[in-house]
Formats: sequence, C-alpha cells, structure tokens
Amino acid sequence: MRANRAATAILLAALLCPVPTSVAAPPSVEPGERPIPVQTKRAPDLAERERALKAEEERLLALRKEVDMKIAKYEKLLGQAEEKQKRKQEEKDVKVDQLVKLFEGMSPEGAAARLAALDDGMAAAILGRMKSRKASAAMSVMDPKRVAVIAMKIVGRGNNFPAE
Repeated sequence: MRANRAATAILLAALLCPVPTSVAAPPSVEPGERPIPVQTKRAPDLAERERALKAEEERLLALRKEVDMKIAKYEKLLGQAEEKQKRKQEEKDVKVDQLVKLFEGMSPEGAAARLAALDDGMAAAILGRMKSRKASAAMSVMDPKRVAVIAMKIVGRGNNFPAE
C-alpha cells in the first residue's frame, strides 16, 4: 500500500508540475498538426535572396559589357591618335630631310650663320642628319659653346651648358 501511495504521489506530482519548454510543443503548432520544417520557413527568404543575387549578377554582366565596349572604343581612339602622331612625325622627318639637303648645299659659313639663327633642337636635328664632313665644316665656323649645346642635344643629353 505504501508503494501504491508513493507511485500515486509521483504520478500526481508529474501531472501537476509544469512541463519544461524544451520538451513542450512549439506554441505555433496546434495539437494534431505537424510542425513546419525550418527549411520551408526559410524557403521564401532564400528564393528572394537568390532572385536578388541573379539580378545583381545580370547588372554586373551588363556593366562589364559596357566597360568592355568603352575599353574597345578608347583603344581604337588611342590607336588612331598614335597613327596620327606617327604620320605627323613622318611628315616632320621629311621636312627636316629637305632642310638637311638645303644646308648641305650651302657653304660652311652660310650654313653656320643660318644654324645659329635656329633653336637648339632644330639645329641639332639638322646637324645630326647631315653628312659628317658637311656638318663638321659648319660646326667649325659656329660659336663653340653653341656647338657644345647642340652636340649634347644630338646625343640626347639635353642642354647641360648655359648659352651666352
């Protein structure tokens, strides 16, 4: 009998005590209903994130296409500018070659006087293309300091000597 009373007391205590929440069914679930798995609750959020990622990917692809088109456009413009600069340089070279022929036909004194009137860069361009014998004859008549400046320009070292 005592055993019966103890069992009854335990049973009564179990029925009267509150059930811990970790053991109880979730409040959103009605008795007899199945709980919705967590994955299906997240499905709309995941689908929305996936749509957003796809939209962002499409936007980035469109931007990349636009950037690639601009790069191609600017590379084409750069090529055209380089070609134009090359043509101008070739035209300048032809004109300098014509001047070289004119200066080579002059007497050394006449060539020196006319070279002295030109700026250092142009004088260097002309003397640098003249035949050695003709250039040396003209340079021998010119001011030595001016010849030094022009010679430095010819070898690509710039203006290291002060001109008087």
